[in-house]
Amino acid sequence: MMVDIQSLFGEKGKTMPFALEDQWTPALIAPDVREFLSPVKVKGTVTNQEDGYLVQAEGETELLLQCDRCLAPVPYHITFGLEELFALTGSNKEKETETFSGHTIDLMAAVERSIASALPMKVLCKEDCKGICPKCGKDLNEGDCDCTESNIDPRFESLRALFQLDKEV
Repeated sequence: MMVDIQSLFGEKGKTMPFALEDQWTPALIAPDVREFLSPVKVKGTVTNQEDGYLVQAEGETELLLQCDRCLAPVPYHITFGLEELFALTGSNKEKETETFSGHTIDLMAAVERSIASALPMKVLCKEDCKGICPKCGKDLNEGDCDCTESNIDPRFESLRALFQLDKEV
């Protein structure tokens, strides 16, 4: 995702709009991202400032995530914002900026960070997702499994007699 800013060189305060679209493959953005279902679209402006080039943009894409309970695929539309200051390599040492050389700014890393920060903390295929059985791995949304209900940790089995869980009260 490259933005050519050659028209902004030497003109402080000048702004240039841009629109980019690129088809991505899942990288190391997040482990739950299985694939990109639509291209990543980014639209915004680059402004030549005193201390660098300010990129302000909005973006969107459609991702295929996985449910945190049953691991089923979940399509998810995501929108994100981007505001990043870029400076020519070696020109700005006072502020924290991204660097570039030549006459193009590569937005790939900044867009990846924006997408990763906009991902939800928890993804569910549906609100009442039952998940998978911790013993046999069956998807409980498709029906109950044949596992027993009592899940007692073997390390605590000797305490069972103290509480007499099997007797009616």
